[in-house]
Amino acid sequence: MATKKVCVTGAGGFVASWLVKLLLSKGYIVNGTVRQPGSQKNEHLLKLERASENLTLFEADLLNYESLRSAILGCTAVFHVACPVPSIVVPNPQVEVIEPAVKGTTNVLEACLEAKVQRVVYVSSVAAICIRPNLPKDKDIDESCWSDKDYCERTQNWYCFSKTAAEEQALEFGKRIGLDVVRICPSLVLGPILQSTVNASSLVLPKLLKGCDSMEDKTRWIIDVRDLVDAILLAYEKPEAEGRYICNAHTIKTRDLTEKLKIIYPNYKYPANFTEVDDYISLSTEKLQRLGWKYRPLEETLVDSVESYKEAGLLQSE
Repeated sequence: MATKKVCVTGAGGFVASWLVKLLLSKGYIVNGTVRQPGSQKNEHLLKLERASENLTLFEADLLNYESLRSAILGCTAVFHVACPVPSIVVPNPQVEVIEPAVKGTTNVLEACLEAKVQRVVYVSSVAAICIRPNLPKDKDIDESCWSDKDYCERTQNWYCFSKTAAEEQALEFGKRIGLDVVRICPSLVLGPILQSTVNASSLVLPKLLKGCDSMEDKTRWIIDVRDLVDAILLAYEKPEAEGRYICNAHTIKTRDLTEKLKIIYPNYKYPANFTEVDDYISLSTEKLQRLGWKYRPLEETLVDSVESYKEAGLLQSE
């Protein structure tokens, strides 16, 4: 593997950092795209084992084709992980969220085509699968399901709209040009953090541990970041991998998740009450498991996440 050079977009992010770590450990040479290579936000990448000899950081922007092209040239595979995550209020969703996701994906794929990349693994989201009204609750949702973009637009769910539109673009581009694009759709990603900054998914558990008067008892679909990057690498290394894969390990209501945390960490505050939410659906990972993918127990993910947050200063110790 030491002769294989690959590119990871958005290398400094939560998922991408773990992917870079995994790739380096397997002997890959990695080009990582980041906004500011010399920034403190990317120092954790330079401390990874084998980073000094096998990792190069490239300054790149999803909307700047030439910057992406420079990072991708000479690579046999590209892992497109970078994605804009909007704040709650989005004054201009087209510019802030949709264009970077869709046009950014197009730029990455066009650079892959020019570089004659063997395979692209595009990291999408279950947000591109299960955001639509009246999903059946009596059967598993599989890879054939797509989120309703009109519904996302009406409800101003711009993240889900952008993920759906960007994955559609990846699918159509691959079919039209003949580029081998495999798509991974993860659920809520938890697990220990490598980077110094906090992503949105890493705030879910601290919010539970800090407590509040009341919280909605939403269904949580959870995947450990380490199991996710295993799936992403499988999608590249397995010749038979194709199309789309849902990546989810655990489906649990927020109240039940809180009870699990209370057993492990009894001295935190936790929400006092929960209001019922009828949002249960079951996501099928049968296709991904046929590739040989496995996942760890939820308790391991919870403990490793919380200990990581405490070490990073996101949580007070008990």
